[in-house]
Amino acid sequence: MKKKMAFLIPQFYWGGMPHVASQLILLLEDEYDITLILVNNRLDIRIDTYSANVIRLQGSGLKKLVELYHLLKREQFLTVLSFGVIDNLLNIIISPSKTRTVITEHSTKSFENALETSNFKKRIYSFGIKHLYSKATAVIAVSNGIKEDLERYYHLKNIHVIYNPLQINDRFRELSTKDRSLVKLIRSENGKIVLNVGRITGPKGQLNLVKSFKNLKNKNIHLVLIGEGPDSEAIEDYIKTNNMTAFVHLIGTRSNVLTWMKNSDLYATLSWFEGFPGVLVESVYSRLPVLSPDNYSGPREILSQGRTSEYSQQLSYPVCLSNGILTERFDFRERRGEFTSVENQFAHYIAQFIDYKKDCQYKPSLEFIDNNEVRMQYINLINGSEVN
Repeated sequence: MKKKMAFLIPQFYWGGMPHVASQLILLLEDEYDITLILVNNRLDIRIDTYSANVIRLQGSGLKKLVELYHLLKREQFLTVLSFGVIDNLLNIIISPSKTRTVITEHSTKSFENALETSNFKKRIYSFGIKHLYSKATAVIAVSNGIKEDLERYYHLKNIHVIYNPLQINDRFRELSTKDRSLVKLIRSENGKIVLNVGRITGPKGQLNLVKSFKNLKNKNIHLVLIGEGPDSEAIEDYIKTNNMTAFVHLIGTRSNVLTWMKNSDLYATLSWFEGFPGVLVESVYSRLPVLSPDNYSGPREILSQGRTSEYSQQLSYPVCLSNGILTERFDFRERRGEFTSVENQFAHYIAQFIDYKKDCQYKPSLEFIDNNEVRMQYINLINGSEVN
């Protein structure tokens, strides 16, 4: 009989964490009877839950907490694996004493917390991470950068670094007629395509990337933005106001991202911070070179194929690596909204490395991520047989 375990996560609608959780369910479902507990009961489930038994907490606020408490007490799971600050804290506080509490961190919390507008929430998150995370059975960081961040700012110890598993799928689906026409038009004029994919928000840096393209008007280089989000309208307005519609294209969400990657020349991001960005992994998988600042955290490890993972190690930029190029690191907390110099310099790098696919240093590989190893690392933590 399989041992029972639970995944505790806000939602399975969008974002990196649900996709990681989905892949972990697939890797672990032959070993465990998995219950997927979703805190949000309003958002649709758009990501595969595989064989997991799905429970959506009902009501709001206190009712959900009571339901979760009784659920965990009744089922007596061997382990509860949680995702996100709030769910991690709930896992630590509510899970029965005999249940192993394994929490995961997918972002550099000191950077993420700096963006929190509510001082109350900011203090709660900082207090919870610093004083309660240490009470978890195990803390998983999905990159060495996150581990360093948790150690430096929150003084946590005994952190296990486990990269997110590879998500190999069949999303190499054909482009729509409209998208094929756009690619054909660009290529007919010998144009190049720079791609960016993700939820469009300030910290993901799409507006900064668009602003950098003001310096590339006469370079015949096109930017294609895939995604939607709260900053979409602002970016559309900026593109129109600055007469950039001929070479900057905001096309909305797409389910065939990998196909777009196959049809592009360079993947570029000016994200302010990361964790272990899955879109960069997808880009490498699609053999599309990545151009990214050397920010916390993830790009350094992904582009170097796991060889450069200490963020205190000084580099001489730009750094040409087997999976792409790292540019100068910047800290948005110190820039106070002033990114002009970063944007201008990044435009220079785009022009310089647009043909990086042909560079002899570009030898893309994801061999540093082994799904079998990831699976065994999780099994050891879930069962309590990890070696410290």
